[in-house]
Amino acid sequence: MTIRTVIFDMGNVLVHFTHDGMFAAMGEVCGASGQQIREWLWDSGLQERFERGEIDGGGVRDELSDRAGCDVDEAALMQAASDIFTLNEPLLEVIDGLKRAGYRLVVLSNTCPPHVEWIGRHWDVLDRFDARVLSYEIGAMKPGPEIYEAAVEAAGCEASECFFVDDLVENVEAARAAGLIGTLYVGIEPLKVALKDAGVRAGCESV
Repeated sequence: MTIRTVIFDMGNVLVHFTHDGMFAAMGEVCGASGQQIREWLWDSGLQERFERGEIDGGGVRDELSDRAGCDVDEAALMQAASDIFTLNEPLLEVIDGLKRAGYRLVVLSNTCPPHVEWIGRHWDVLDRFDARVLSYEIGAMKPGPEIYEAAVEAAGCEASECFFVDDLVENVEAARAAGLIGTLYVGIEPLKVALKDAGVRAGCESV
């Protein structure tokens, strides 16, 4: 089957970040430690609710304010949660090569509005894509099957004609179970090899 669409994860593929960095920055706003933020935000499922679109930034602020025992500023909290990204600049050449060759490009991400907004303000990487499938907009997250169904719909082709790139093994395995061609992102050159092996030549010129 010929690949027609390439689907990219956002975090730690298009942009780099660390959760520990996010927890530490948010902790400074809340007067708490990074470990406390990890427990309140991540271990509690609060971040997942945010990324599913079940609550907004104000809801996150309210819950963290209750946990911290102080009035947390929402704008400062969302800024701290988002000022954590760096652009994966070498990947832009691959993306642009795929685009020039006529492949449809889709972003598929578990994310929240302030992250997307922050990235959009700083770089044009998301503008290079034909469609975005974002967890908070559709109420589903990787590795659940519903989000891959939405990605295939956005791709406008069969699942077997989609090449999916993600930095987490469980997400790649779920994509493969849904019928997509999946590869684990570990770097630019291995990605080029995987694209070439799948019959995609654009963006693989140095391989």
